Amino acid sequence: MKSFFGIKIRLGTVILACVVFAGVGWGVSAYRQTQRYGGKDNFALAQKYLEVKKVIDDYYVGDADEKTLSDASSAAMVKSLGDKWSYYMTPEEYEAYQLYSANEYAGIGVTIQEDEASGGFLINAVTAGSPAEAAGVKAGEIMLAVDGESVSGMTVSEVRTLIRSHLDESVTVTIKSGNETRDVEIDCTIIYTKPVSYRLLDNGVGYIAISNFESGAGSGAIAAVDDLLAQGASRFVFDVRSNPGGLLSELIKILDYLLPEGDIFVSVNEAGEETVTKSDNICIEVPMAVLVNSDSYSAAEFFAAALSDFDWAVVVGTQTTGKARSQITLELSDGSAVHVSSNEYLTPSRVDLSKQGGITPDVTAEMTETGDAQMEAAISAVLSK
Repeated sequence: MKSFFGIKIRLGTVILACVVFAGVGWGVSAYRQTQRYGGKDNFALAQKYLEVKKVIDDYYVGDADEKTLSDASSAAMVKSLGDKWSYYMTPEEYEAYQLYSANEYAGIGVTIQEDEASGGFLINAVTAGSPAEAAGVKAGEIMLAVDGESVSGMTVSEVRTLIRSHLDESVTVTIKSGNETRDVEIDCTIIYTKPVSYRLLDNGVGYIAISNFESGAGSGAIAAVDDLLAQGASRFVFDVRSNPGGLLSELIKILDYLLPEGDIFVSVNEAGEETVTKSDNICIEVPMAVLVNSDSYSAAEFFAAALSDFDWAVVVGTQTTGKARSQITLELSDGSAVHVSSNEYLTPSRVDLSKQGGITPDVTAEMTETGDAQMEAAISAVLSK
C-alpha cells in the first residue's frame, strides 16, 4: 500500500505539474500577446478587431477585400481623434507624401483644377522644365482625358492617381485649347519643384515667394535674399499665401538668417515641456512685409508671426488658418503610415495661434478680380518704412 500510495502521489504530482506548467505556458503566451499590443487595453482592442473581422468573414454575403478593411479601420481610428491634422496613409499615399516632402512628385508637371464648364480640368500652371512644358502644354488649356479615359466626374486626386499610374512611361493626354482638341504624348516622371521663386521689382523691392517649407525651402529663401541684395534690393516682400507649411528645420533656417538674437520658435510636447529655438545676432535689417491669406498654414503662419513679433515685418493680407501643431509620421509594417499631432507650437511671444484663430494682418487687403491688391498693399507698406 505504501509503495502503491507513493506511486499515486507521484503520478498525481506529475499530472498537477503538467496542468500548472500548461497554465504557466498559456499565461506566458497571453502575457507576450498583451505586451505585443502595448498592454491589456490595447490587446482587447486588437481582439475586438479580429472578432469583427471574423463576423464579416463568416456572415457577410458579399466580397470583402482584406486590405480595404485594414485601411478603413486604421483610418477610422486616427480620424476618431477629432484632429484634422492627424491622418492615416496607405502605402501608396505615404509614398506620394514622401516625394512631396522632398519637393518632388510623380507626374507630368501641371497644376490643375476642376472646370465645370468643359467637364474637364483647367491647367493653372505648367512647371518650368517639366515634360508637359516640353510637350507644348500651356496654362489656360483644358485637360479632357488621360489615355482615352475621360476625366469628367473625377476629382483632382483621381486624375493625379491616373497619371501617376504611368510613372516612367509616356501617357496620352487629350488637351483642349480654344475650339481645337489634340492628343499629346507626355512622359510621366519624378519632377523636382522649386519651393522658392523671386525677382527684383521697381523701387528696390525684392519679391520672394515661398510655396512651402519642405526640403530646400530654407536654403532657397536665403539664396534668394542674398541674390536680390546683390542686385540692389533694399527691402523685401515675402509671399507665403497658400503656403501649407512644411518642415520646422526649413523654417528655422530662414528665421535665424533674417532675425536678430532672441527666441524665434517655441515647441511644447505632450508633457507640457518647452523647447525654445533661438537666433543669433546676425540678421538682415531692411524693411520687410509678409503676404498671408486663409490658406497660409503652420510654418507659413509662424514665419509671419516671428517677423511680426520682432517688429521686423508688416503682415499684409487676410486672416490665416491657425494651425499650431506639429505632426510626426511613423511608418507601419506594411509600408502605410500614421501622421499624428505630437507637439504644440507657440510664437516667440508665446501666443497659441490655434486658440487665437490664426494671424490677423497689420494691413488687411482682399484679392480683387482686376489685380493683386494684396501685393500692391505689401509694396506700399515696405516703401513707407
